[in-house]
Amino acid sequence: MKVNYNIQCEMCKIFSNSNRMRILIALRRKPKTVSELMKITELPQAVVSQHLSMMRNKGVLKTEKKGSFVQYTLRYPEIMRAFDMMKKVTKKTRK
Repeated sequence: MKVNYNIQCEMCKIFSNSNRMRILIALRRKPKTVSELMKITELPQAVVSQHLSMMRNKGVLKTEKKGSFVQYTLRYPEIMRAFDMMKKVTKKTRK
């Protein structure tokens, strides 16, 4: 079986930005709107929207219309397990 490392590298690029990490962590437990994400991350609307759009286009997020709002959610909750593993590794490397 041939592994496409380019796809894996593209996914890692998504997670290599601290603002995107903050947004993804905010989405860990439940879907959120842009306004909610702005409040949690303390980022401006344009920044949040730009990162959400990029992650949605890459297939990391999905959206659902709720009245006049759009809620964003993780398409693959397993992403957070990868974050948790990285957190453990970074704690070990700081010693």
